[in-house]
Order: sequence, then C-alpha cells, then structure tokens
Amino acid sequence: MAPTKVTPNIFMVGSGTLSGVNDCCVYAVRLASGETCLVDTGTTNGGMIMKNIKEAGLGDKPISHIVLTHEHYDHTGAAWQFKKIMPNAKVIAHQTAVAAIEGKPGTEGLTAAAGYHATYTPVNVDIALSKAVEEMDLGGTKFTFYHTPGHTPGSIAAVVSDGEKKVLFAQDVHGPFLEEFKSDIQAWAKSMKALLDLGADVLCEGHFGVYDGAGKVKDFITDHLKDNGF
Repeated sequence: MAPTKVTPNIFMVGSGTLSGVNDCCVYAVRLASGETCLVDTGTTNGGMIMKNIKEAGLGDKPISHIVLTHEHYDHTGAAWQFKKIMPNAKVIAHQTAVAAIEGKPGTEGLTAAAGYHATYTPVNVDIALSKAVEEMDLGGTKFTFYHTPGHTPGSIAAVVSDGEKKVLFAQDVHGPFLEEFKSDIQAWAKSMKALLDLGADVLCEGHFGVYDGAGKVKDFITDHLKDNGF
C-alpha cells in the first residue's frame, strides 16, 4: 500500500498494513522548513516507514522532530532506529512518559513490550512537555500539544493547522484501559471532552486511521465516550 495523504503536508506513512504488523498509525508532517516531524514510530519497521516518507515526497530533508504520543511499544519501538540514522532529531514526549521511554528500571511494564513478545530499546527524550497545553514552533510550523492522560499517564495529543484544516493527532482515543498501563478512565473521559472542544476538522488516530470532517471526528470520540459509559 502507498502512504495516505491526509492534507497537502500530512501523510500516514506507517500502520499495520503500511509498514508492519503491530505498528500503530504513524504520521509525517512536512514542516515549513521542509523538514519532517514524525508522530510516533511503530515497532521495528523504521526502514519501511522511511521508504513511505520518501514516496510521499517528504524525504528531501531530514526528520527534525519525533513526537511520541505515549509510552507504548507500538508507538515508540522504532524511535531508536530513526535516532540512529538522524541523531539530531529531537524526541518530544510528556514528562510523565519520559521514564518509560528512556528505559528507567521498573518501568518495563509501562511500555507494553511484553505484550508483543518484544524487547523495547530506549531512547532519550530531548523535549519533555510539562504543561496541560503547550505551543511549540517546530521548523516554522506551530504545534499545540495537550496532555491527555487516561489511556496512559503520559498520553498527549497534538494539533496542527494545514491550510484551512485543523488536524488533531490523538493516537489512542479508543483505549484500552488496563491496570498495568496505569490507565485512568475518568481522566480519559475528561481528556476526550477537552479534545471535542477543539473542533478539529481531521482526526489522525492511532489504530483506526483518519477521520476527515468535523462531524466524523466528533462522532468517533463521542461514540467511544458512550461505549465507556460517559
């Protein structure tokens, strides 16, 4: 399969069918600088994701930033592969997720790698987000990050405007919610309601793909709230 165009400057470049089994949906954003920001990395298929980035027409300049939306292996597992070939890429994550992403002792269960019968390779986080809402200029493109605890304590979402469309990267809206992840379903519901208030035109989700249209975004999030009793 070919990479999926979301907007003129945003593409889905990885998924269970695009890059490899067990990969989350991986998104690439062409920044104003011409560099690329990667939103999550999948498990171990960095080479295929790089191929898809180039096929999408984003490979002329390097990856400058890697946003890790939370601690789990299907979102973070290949981060070390990208850092190996592009050591100057800045890894961004919420401070609550840093210990697990950096492989601190006692955090192994938080990465969910055991569920994939895999060994997680840690990476250093260069930019640790600490606020509920944080704006950041990445290569001339404005990202607004939101701390969205619930699925995991360190979950974040991001909003990027491309042309007239407000694109929301909210990777695991659907959950699941497990004790070993330190999930908090009440916090999740609060996070999802806050995301609804953003009025996004497009949702790039972590396993269900792209929802284009404000009504579809609202329905997807609302349906999951209802399914969980909210």
